[in-house]
Amino acid sequence: MSLTHFSLFSGIGGIDLAAEAAGFTSVCQCEWAAFPAAVLASHWPEVPRFQDITTVTKEAFFEKTGLRTVTLISGGFPCQPFSTAGRQCGFHDERYLWPEMLRVIRELQPRWVLGENVAGFLRMGLDKTLIDLEQAGYDVRVFVLPAAAVGAWHERKRVFIIGSAASHTPCQRHRGCGQGAGHPNLCERQLPQDEQGWQGVDGAAFPCGLPDDPHHAGKALPQPGLGRVADGFPAQMDGHSLWAKEPADIPRLTEEVPNRSKRMKTLGNAVSPPQVFPILKYIADIETSCCPMGGEEL
Repeated sequence: MSLTHFSLFSGIGGIDLAAEAAGFTSVCQCEWAAFPAAVLASHWPEVPRFQDITTVTKEAFFEKTGLRTVTLISGGFPCQPFSTAGRQCGFHDERYLWPEMLRVIRELQPRWVLGENVAGFLRMGLDKTLIDLEQAGYDVRVFVLPAAAVGAWHERKRVFIIGSAASHTPCQRHRGCGQGAGHPNLCERQLPQDEQGWQGVDGAAFPCGLPDDPHHAGKALPQPGLGRVADGFPAQMDGHSLWAKEPADIPRLTEEVPNRSKRMKTLGNAVSPPQVFPILKYIADIETSCCPMGGEEL
């Protein structure tokens, strides 16, 4: 079975790399900025590309790819409106482009949607995004996963929004897999020990709902009913206790290389591929009848 992937706001292709490692084929990309677009062109020279998401339509996509839809649309829509490093203007920021991504999703109607944003998105834009996806016909789950959970030496929390088309229920091919309309409850699944590829996670399951944690006291966070937000990871995954101290051989500055500032900026904006890989691998397993939650095929 062919798994196809269309990435919006592609950056330098962090999600694309993870998707291809999980078994997807990237069939189209969309990136506005010149430097990351050049990186994409270098690594994916045969993949057609849009520059401006406002020009992406069903007809234009078909002209570039010959496809009417895809298995998965991903997009790390711009985080500046919600990032703590900015003014946090939210919906009023001219860079708030979620409505354009939603329009593309509605037109192409992929079976799966993966949205990505910074942790500040939880309190500024998450609820509207969940409502938009549900109204577009998707069942939604949300995960907050730090890069530190997959062995990185920085916390880098990211919000991942997973939408599965309510009309598409591949897990019904298995016994006992999934709930409700037939999609799997992704936030209750554990990482198989032989697929982790990193140390320190110890097979911990993605938790559902918000824990009774004094750390969150007095803070306005979405309630569990809003997409079942996964937050409050176990102590070994909280981004601080994965290491006792920083190794002495980690450099604090990069060497002087061409386009150094552009490289650093795009790396700062990029998604760490191992960070999103487990989610994409689960989706691929569901689509290819390899869902470990299922049991034997009917």
